[in-house]
Amino acid sequence: MCGIVAIVSNRAIERAPLRAMTEALAHRGPDGFGYHEASGFAFGHRRLAILDLSERGHQPMFYQDRYVITYNGEIYNYRELRAELEAAGFTFATHTDTEVVLAAYAHWGTDCLKRFNGMWAFVLKDLQTGLFFIARDRFGVKPLYHMFVAGQLVFASEIKALLRHPEYRAEANLDYCRAYLRGGPREYGRETAFRGVESFAKGAYVEATQAELLRGDFSVRRFWSLEPRVEAGAVDENQLREYAQRYYSLLEDAVALRLRSDVKVGSALSGGLDSSSVVHLVNKQLKERGASESLQETFSSVYGSPGTEHCDETVHIDKLEEYLRVHSNRIEPDPRDVPAEHERMIYYMDTPPESSLMSSWHTFRLVASTDVVVTLDGQGADEQLAGYPRYAINAIAYSNSPLKDSRALRKIPGFGPFASLGLSAAVLRRLGLGRLLPSMLKRAGKQVFDGERLNEALVKDSLNGLQNLIHYADRTSMAFSIESRMPFLDYRLAEFLAAMPACYKLHDGWTKYVARKAMDGHLPDSITWRRDKMGWGIPEAFWFRGELQPWLSAQVSGSDFLAELDARPRPGALYSGRRSMTQVLRLLNLAAWHRVHIEDGWRPEALLRQGGAGFAA
Repeated sequence: MCGIVAIVSNRAIERAPLRAMTEALAHRGPDGFGYHEASGFAFGHRRLAILDLSERGHQPMFYQDRYVITYNGEIYNYRELRAELEAAGFTFATHTDTEVVLAAYAHWGTDCLKRFNGMWAFVLKDLQTGLFFIARDRFGVKPLYHMFVAGQLVFASEIKALLRHPEYRAEANLDYCRAYLRGGPREYGRETAFRGVESFAKGAYVEATQAELLRGDFSVRRFWSLEPRVEAGAVDENQLREYAQRYYSLLEDAVALRLRSDVKVGSALSGGLDSSSVVHLVNKQLKERGASESLQETFSSVYGSPGTEHCDETVHIDKLEEYLRVHSNRIEPDPRDVPAEHERMIYYMDTPPESSLMSSWHTFRLVASTDVVVTLDGQGADEQLAGYPRYAINAIAYSNSPLKDSRALRKIPGFGPFASLGLSAAVLRRLGLGRLLPSMLKRAGKQVFDGERLNEALVKDSLNGLQNLIHYADRTSMAFSIESRMPFLDYRLAEFLAAMPACYKLHDGWTKYVARKAMDGHLPDSITWRRDKMGWGIPEAFWFRGELQPWLSAQVSGSDFLAELDARPRPGALYSGRRSMTQVLRLLNLAAWHRVHIEDGWRPEALLRQGGAGFAA
């Protein structure tokens, strides 16, 4: 896992800006750095050593004196690809997946992307043909941004690196910021919160010459899509067993691939079904390899202080620790630390997030205090297995037995209001008025249903809304130089689940039904058949309506940028009216984002002067 910079230019590229931009990504790669400067382009790289820890793994990396790459990511099936390439006559000087990427492009061209199982963002140059090959993984787990400035096309893993280009003047994208206040972040889009900075499309690539890139005369080509199965079905017990076995097998192999590492691997654990499933499968792999089960380290944010217990999952973490005999590491965020940690989080996030992210932030802060460098995390399961309450609308709206299904889904905590909306949608559909419900909900401020069937909604969220959570996971982990791997985003598992009838996901009052059947007997019943859901819960209302309210109010009321957007609340009116905690936190995050990245000119030392973040640590 690394940080990359690439500059394409028709004029001489100055060395100092390249180094400054690359150095801004030092947290993504504390184990090494490298540069390559040539006529028309320059690459910078910061390395977090995961595979082949020797200097041979440093980048930019050359292959056959023809190809050079700056690359961020992991190709988990690199061993299998390497064997296939060796059989075709290719040789290798390292044990890295980076060299496999280079050889794969030399052998298969752009079709190599379809063979990769992993996460990646890279810029590769073929010195013989003059072509640049730029690509990002299927789900966009690894970030890549670009901008045109002063006749140059500049790429980087994080926007903060682009901000160090001497000819770019950071300005807010006002349309994006207003949309963020209305509906939250949109990390799945091309636009960002910064004027002129765009995100490179996920699941896509560009192959073009220097001249084509600088003219903007190139096409971004998709190499992968996810297609949902939409036809209705009914649960068949024999088919359910087959689906559950296949699900378990695919997830097990996804975990096995993601355990490939030359550094220590651990797991983030919330206490829910998804992260517990990953922990179980890691343990199973360790046992089969002859390692002690106690070697697995798990990491959790917990909340035991009075007033925060509603976000605490200690009881479930305790049960799993005893059941699997893992070593549980835990941290409880101290609200007195939140102002400084929040500011630090905003710096590393680059764009304003939806919440304070303090559970994720502190979990990776805890990981960084140990010798674990890689974690396996449960991100992506809810979007593929219907784990959120809003999916009740999609399921019931197209159900053959909407009343029965509505009653069943009401058994799940938090699903009641959405089951009612689903029942209303079903009634309107039968009256031929189903098209009215999405617009009615939007007018009511509830943009939770666009008329899709359940599998359509799951695929849409997996390819769009999930991008926000992936972004948070990447930035909160890499802020502490930790690599986060996500087995549920293995493309084979994603394609399998998208093709599975939706009735096996929401069924008889259960979310993730096929996953529960698959894990039955492998985890404590209290986890496998747990109905309530927390998932990285944060006691934000308790903190920000309590002892942190004066601090939050000062941040918001003192923001000239919020005033410019006509979004700054009147004195004493921050919590008045119908403003939710989510909306309050958007105001806080946007105010902090503008101050940290634009008013203070991205300088970490400015935060230190304010007692903000402890960047020198």
